[in-house]
Order: sequence, then C-alpha cells, then structure tokens
Amino acid sequence: MAPVTPTQRQRRRIAALLTPGLSWITLVYVVPGGLIVVYSLLTPKLGGGVIWEFTGDAWKEIVSKGRRSDASWGTLGSAAFRAGSAAAIAAVLLVAVARYLRHSARPAIVAAVAVGGLAGVNHLAAAYNNYTAVFARSVVWSLLATVACIGLALPLAVFISSRRSSITKNALLVAVMIPFWTSMLVRTFAIRFTLSNTGPLNNIIESLGFDRQVFLNTRFAVLLGLVYTALPFMVLPLYAATERANRAQLEAARDLGARPLQVFFDVFVPLIRPGLTVGSVMVFVLSVSQYLVPTLLGGGKHNMIANLLDLQFGEAFNWPLGAALAVLFSFITIVSLYFVVGRQDGADLL
Repeated sequence: MAPVTPTQRQRRRIAALLTPGLSWITLVYVVPGGLIVVYSLLTPKLGGGVIWEFTGDAWKEIVSKGRRSDASWGTLGSAAFRAGSAAAIAAVLLVAVARYLRHSARPAIVAAVAVGGLAGVNHLAAAYNNYTAVFARSVVWSLLATVACIGLALPLAVFISSRRSSITKNALLVAVMIPFWTSMLVRTFAIRFTLSNTGPLNNIIESLGFDRQVFLNTRFAVLLGLVYTALPFMVLPLYAATERANRAQLEAARDLGARPLQVFFDVFVPLIRPGLTVGSVMVFVLSVSQYLVPTLLGGGKHNMIANLLDLQFGEAFNWPLGAALAVLFSFITIVSLYFVVGRQDGADLL
C-alpha cells in the first residue's frame, strides 16, 4: 500500500471540514430545489398536490399572453415612448454630471439606456399577463428601494463613522440595529398604523388644515415599507466600508484641487464600493422576496413575487405553476447575483 502524501492528507482534512456543510446545503437547498424543478413539469392535482404526469403546461401559462392583455402595436409604441422619455431624462442628468466631473459620457449614456429599457420592459410586462406584471413590478420596486436605501444610508453611515467617540459610534450602531430586535411583522404593523386613516401621519396633516390622505394600499406605502425594513442592511455594510476608507486619500484629492463632487465620485465611492455592492445585493434580495409588506401595506392590490407564489400554492392549488414561478424567480436572482458579485474579486467584498 502506497504511503499517504502530505497533499493527500491536506485534501482529506479539507474534505472532512467541508463534508458537514456541503451535506447540509445539499439536504436543505439542492434537494428541495431539484424537487421544485420536477414539480414545475408535472400536472396539477385538484385540491392541491401534483399528478406524476410530465407536461409543460405551467411554463406555457407563464409565457402565454393573458386573456385580458392589451399588448398590441399600440402598447409597443407606448412602451417605446416611455423608454425613450425615461432614457432621455436620465441621459440629460447623467451626462451633465459626467461632464461636470470631466468623465467620459459613454457610461452615463449606457446607464440612461438601461433606465429606459427598464421602463419599457416594465410597461410591456404589465400589459402582457399577470405573471410578467408581478415579476416586473417586483424587480422595479426592489431597484427603487435599493436606490432609496443608498441615498438614506450613505449620509448616516458617514455621520456615524465620523464620530470621534467610540461610545457615540456604538450607541448609534445600536440604534440602527434596534429594528433587528423586533419582529418584522410588528414593524410592518407599526407602519400600517402610522399610515392609516386615523394614524399619526393623517392626524398631523389634518392639524395643519389639510384633508386626510389615503396612504395605505398604495404604491407609496409598499415602497416605504420596503425601504424601512431593508434600510439597516444597507447602513451596516456602508458603515463598515466607510470606517475602513483611507481618509488621507480624500484629503489629498482636496489638496490637489478636486471639486467636492469629484472627491465624492472619483475617490470616496471607489473606496466604499465593496460596502455598496454588499448592501445593494442584500437590500435587493430582501425586497424582491418580500411577502409581509405587499400584503399588509398593499392590501392585495400591489402583489409581488412572494404573494404570487403563496396564491398558487394556497388558494389556487396549482403547485406546478407555483413551482415554475419559483424556479424562474430563483434563476433570475442567481444570474443577477452572478453579474453583480460573481465577477468581482471575492476579497474586495470582505
């Protein structure tokens, strides 16, 4: 029998360390994921469950035109107009910023085209069928929530990291993490009470002499709930990245005559890019899979992907269709994460 080499011993140690974790991942994620894929190809059973007869009806229903669809050449033209308008507005703003920073306008134009494409696809999806409408709504609203969280979390993260006293920093971080100590259901009901017709917000509006407004069961309420529940997941990565940023580079850029916006975009943003990436991924994934917020704050009028899955596996008893939607959603999420995170150096995100 040949002696065991040091390389073989090292491989055996690595295998022994990885086996428990990989076994758990296989049991909890891979096997159920494979079962969901199989279920998406089966026939629905009356009252729930599946009949083990393979068919592609669930996938055909997802891609087929809805009965009440108004997708036509007019809709195509409307989507093109919306896309062009959104791209033009975004291009004006982004190119102006690029010129001010003395950057190339090409990235700004590419970003503007992406914004326009997103607007056009969102309009077409809403007109095609209910499934594409829900998918587009979930993605667009999650992106809006991510952008809003960046705008709100970045000043807060910079403010916390700039405190000289460690006691003050810790106190502010605890204040940010307090929502984690409360159930999301309780927090969502708190927002619901705040936005209700007899809630504090409407009481303040009425005390100022204005009429009470309808906030619940609107897009505003859902977006506010998405931002509120996901904001801490953006603050903490940005704080960690800001805390590690080299302030000497910022001072050097100022000393060399860089404008404030140039210092921010050319020096500060690259320094905190890992925190931006991690925070954006966390907020987007949490928002796009939200169930409580659309249910309690949207009133069933603005459902997202999780609500659609609950409907298919619950009231509709169409397990293959629910499984097909889950597979499609998982595929889109994994591909998006690959393009955002998978191509970057893993050490940059630590």
